[in-house]
This record gives sequence, C-alpha cells and structure tokens, in this order.
Amino acid sequence: MKPLYRPITLHQLFTRSQLTIFVLTFTICSAIFLVISTYTMNAYARSSLHILTAALNERVQPAVVFNDQLTINQILNEYIKKHPIRAIEISTSNNTLLAHAEQKDIKRVSSQTFLDHLFYSQPINAEIHHNGQNFGKLTVYGNSSELVIFFHKIILALLIGFLLLLATAYWSVHSVYQYLMQSIRTIVESAQTISVKKNYNMRVSNSDIQELQALSTAFNGLLSEIEQSNYNLMTENSKLQHQSKHDPLTHLPNRSFFYQELFKLFDATDTLHAAVLLLDLNHFKHVNEKFGHLAGDAVLRASTYCIKKVLPENAFFSRLGGDEFAIIIPNINVTAEINHYCQCIQDCFSSTFIFEQQRIALSISIGAAFAHKAKTPEELISNADHALFKSKQLNEKWYIYPKLNKK
Repeated sequence: MKPLYRPITLHQLFTRSQLTIFVLTFTICSAIFLVISTYTMNAYARSSLHILTAALNERVQPAVVFNDQLTINQILNEYIKKHPIRAIEISTSNNTLLAHAEQKDIKRVSSQTFLDHLFYSQPINAEIHHNGQNFGKLTVYGNSSELVIFFHKIILALLIGFLLLLATAYWSVHSVYQYLMQSIRTIVESAQTISVKKNYNMRVSNSDIQELQALSTAFNGLLSEIEQSNYNLMTENSKLQHQSKHDPLTHLPNRSFFYQELFKLFDATDTLHAAVLLLDLNHFKHVNEKFGHLAGDAVLRASTYCIKKVLPENAFFSRLGGDEFAIIIPNINVTAEINHYCQCIQDCFSSTFIFEQQRIALSISIGAAFAHKAKTPEELISNADHALFKSKQLNEKWYIYPKLNKK
C-alpha cells in the first residue's frame, strides 16, 4: 500500500524558508561578528604586547648593559607573574641566550592555548640599545589570559542569541505571516518604484505595524537626506564650477574660461564676425608699490566695473591675471565699432581713481584683432598680443592688427 501523499502547507513552507533564511543570516552575521571580534582582539593583543615589550626593554636595559644576571632574572620573573606574558628571552648581540623565563602552569589543551596560537604565535622582538650600541635582543611571547573570558562571553552570547532568535522565529511565524507579508510587500513595492524611477521626492507608504512604520519613517528620512544631499551637491558643484572659472577679486571669467570661449568661437559658424581685445594697465605695479595692494585691488575692481558697463551685453570680459584683461566681442567686423569700444574703455581712465582720499591716475593700452584675420585661436591671440605690444611701443591708446586708420 502506497503511503498517503500530503502536500506541504503554505505555513510549513513559510516556516522552513524563514528558518533557513534565519540560520543563514545568523551564520553570516556570526561569522562577520567573529571576524571583527578576532581582528579587534588581535589588534589589542599585539598593541598591548608591543607596549609591554617596550616597557620591559626600558626596565631591563641597564641590567643587560652591566650584565647583571640576578637583576635580569628578577625583572623577567616579575613580568611573567604580573603581566600576560608566556615567555621572555634575552640574548646577547652574538645571539647567545642570556636569560629566559616562562609560565609553568599553562594547560596544553585549553581556550588559552588556542588563543595563544591564534594571537601570540609570533613573538615581539626588540633590540636593546644604549648610547647607539646594540647589547642584545629582547624576545617576548604573549599569552591570552586576559582575552579568554572575553572569548567565552562572545561564544556564550552567540549561543544564547541563536536560541532566543530561533524560539522567537518559531513563535512568531504563524501569527504574523499574512499580515506581515502584506505590509512588507507594500513597503517593498514603494521602495522598488523609488529605486527604478530615481525619484527621491517620493515616499514609502505608511504601515500599521509599529516596527515597519519606524522603518518607513527612517527610510523616508533617508530619502529626505538623499534629496537634500543631491541638492547641496548640485549647489556646491555649481559653486565650485563657478569658482574654477572665475577670478576671485573681480569675479570675471579667468584665463582658463577665456580660452574655452575662444576655442568655442572658432568652432562656431559666425567666427568671422568677432574680435578679441587684450587690455593691459600701464605701470600698475607702481600703484601697488606707492599706494599698497589694497589700493591696487580697489582700482582693478573699479576698472572692471566701468569697462563692463561700456561693453555690449554679449561681450565676454575676462581677467587673464594681474593687470591683464581680455574681451571677446561677437558680431563685429567693422573697424569703427572697435574704435568705439576702445574709446569707451579709455574713457573709464580719463579721470583719476580715488582710494581713501588718495587720487590714483592710471592709463590702459589696448590691442585688438579680428577673428577673420586668423586661422586658429592661437594666431588670433598672437595678433592681439602683437597689437597690444604696438600700442605700448607707439604710445597709442589702442592698436588694431593689422594697422587700420582710426575713425
């Protein structure tokens, strides 16, 4: 007669699966806990043994130097009794054993023996020096007598935790199965939606179970922090990007930003309708030397403010460094327009600057070049730089390369 087949119930399946998950989870967590505990105990053991070895080295050094055998043995026996040390050896500089001490009451098979092998298998060696001369070597083997109780407590705690969690799992699986799964399913679905859509404005739905509600609250709090962090990160990135491309004194685009725009200019279709102006304040170094750097900074800011006002809105005004500035004016290919803007810039320096009731007279030289006269950005900058040089050489307020008559 064939045995009656009884299909497994959902409750039994849930119980077995939950217990399996529980055992696996507990095993993994216990393993991680044991690894962390072992690492911590090992670090503590090695650190404490290093400290003991250093202290013993200082203590025994005079006796070794004077070859006081009696004092050496007394010190070693004292340390063996008072500290967690399994054995101590002192040898001379030619590796001759000078002194030896060890514990006699250690059992061959015990927790301490296991921990000694695990944490203190290797001794700590220290050279005994005096006035730069090597008198011997100190070798210390530690023991784990102070770690045995802690080790036993870890094993006991893991065992008790396993039994308690196992009993709780058996007790709770039947009563909370349906309701718990429904509540978890709701939270999981909300979390998956957030994960897929990357929409951190969404929130996990509430739960009637207090623990799951706490989880929902914590998860929602985490989402709020992520949302705020993303906002702060974007703001900070924007701020850093702005700082990396702008001069901190005048808040103008810096040299790097200027060259980026210059290369974009040659990538655009309207490259021929643009001009570059290089500006250099004449004898600005004397302003710093005579009136101070604060006055120089104030003059740079005032000059920047005035020049920026007279330029068209689509002009790219930047500070290359020091008293050098550069301007890209798009949609311009007429000499008269260049002359107009150069004159407007010169007008900014027609009167003296005032800083703390001191009058500061300053002039500026301008070199201009049209984009259609150059094949590359480098050539355009070279043309403008040549024009600036000619402006200073000929003592003219501005110079356009190639030379064109001012109107």
